[in-house]
Amino acid sequence: MKIDKIYVVNLNTDNDNIWQKLRDLNIEPTQCFILDAINGRDLVKGRIQSNFKYKTANWWENTSNNSFHNRKITPDEIGRMLSHYQCVKEAYNEGINNCLILEERFISTNTFPTKKMFSELPVDWSMIYLSRTANNPHLETEVSDNIVKTHYSYGSNAYMLSRKGMEEILNSPILNNIIPVDEFYSALNGTHDREDAVSVFSNQPGFKQYSFKQHYINTSPKLKSKNQTKKPQWLTDELVSESKQEVHVKPITTQSVSVKQAPSKSTVDFRPILNANNWEEWSKIYINPLLMAGEYDLITDEPAPHVYVFPLFTKAFCEQLIALSETVEWTSGRHEYHPTTDNLLDALGMKDIYNRVINEYIRPYALDRFKLDGKDWDVLRDESFIIKYPHDKQAHLSVHHDYSNITTLVNLNPGEFEGGGTYFPKYKCNVNPKEVGVATLHPGNITHKHGARAVTKGTRYVVVSFMKGAGHK
Repeated sequence: MKIDKIYVVNLNTDNDNIWQKLRDLNIEPTQCFILDAINGRDLVKGRIQSNFKYKTANWWENTSNNSFHNRKITPDEIGRMLSHYQCVKEAYNEGINNCLILEERFISTNTFPTKKMFSELPVDWSMIYLSRTANNPHLETEVSDNIVKTHYSYGSNAYMLSRKGMEEILNSPILNNIIPVDEFYSALNGTHDREDAVSVFSNQPGFKQYSFKQHYINTSPKLKSKNQTKKPQWLTDELVSESKQEVHVKPITTQSVSVKQAPSKSTVDFRPILNANNWEEWSKIYINPLLMAGEYDLITDEPAPHVYVFPLFTKAFCEQLIALSETVEWTSGRHEYHPTTDNLLDALGMKDIYNRVINEYIRPYALDRFKLDGKDWDVLRDESFIIKYPHDKQAHLSVHHDYSNITTLVNLNPGEFEGGGTYFPKYKCNVNPKEVGVATLHPGNITHKHGARAVTKGTRYVVVSFMKGAGHK
């Protein structure tokens, strides 16, 4: 299937960066359009006007225990929903048969569904995700080797619509019931967990929603601002206007990604790590088998009180995660008091996969080691991020407490750097495992103040997770 047109919803990113990323999509040449997104905050404050008359859904805020639903629709969500709606309306008015809608932070995985995969799509399709989070995967139906019929899902950074789907969206009452765009599509599909949302939007029984099993688009952190003016060499002045322009995407044939900075300077294909549709097979490849078997006493060392060291990941996981981390721009200002050169795993498309690792493998291990009980530990929330410590830049981190109940740190590449380690001054103990994929587990804030000792040669990569019980703020 050839994509008739690509729309990119853009609020903050320099257009030239988007053109460069569009060029990296591995697809047949097609037309592209960058749409200036509606700034919801400016809209709500009256500084700009919308092309559409709209009302927020006054029924959205409820009294459930779900904090995401127990609140009003935010200005950002209003602007985002209206921006997506504008893409759909423009595509429909142009008379095209299908379109791909992306958000500005998209990043190509250097792969794209083949014509054969598209041929597996049922003829009744309205929408298909190229990237998403499945909230109820056990309720989904397999259509083919590559496609599933979706249930309640999150994700609107990359999806395609058929002309049928565009019409069903435009015929829906969304303009009179603005809700977050991620929630809207599942409500329109009739698979949302909230019955009131389904009753409002599922008056389009023909809206059929599918997803590719593999993620073909990830998201990256914010790129350069719109004030940047330097264009890539391939982008001529004739192809550029001030904010919007139609160009032809140039296809590529790359099948693997060259890591921009990894100690081995090798080429690593990170794509398999992002495909966790078959969780059992994924775990066999990437999780230590003794941890999966629950051999906690056998695999655990305790170099200091309540500091537990155990094997978590295989070498394949560590190599692929490092390669994936080097495909996006690193950040250095996320933490107010103790900043590191890092990226949230969400920016790598790994947030949900890693949270599942935490809840299925790390949580039972932590319950066993710390003898935890109570419902608060039934589910763990996490902020997980990958850090790199280059010896010639930020090589260490000062002593600090973590904002967590429990913290894990995974050594991804021991043997490829010198120095380093997690130092606990109270116990005069530096934990610096020499095996790849070994994790350190310790309490968060209060008792186990610690720091990262300086790397003296090479670059150290670690994954840190700040974990909290369901009832903890």
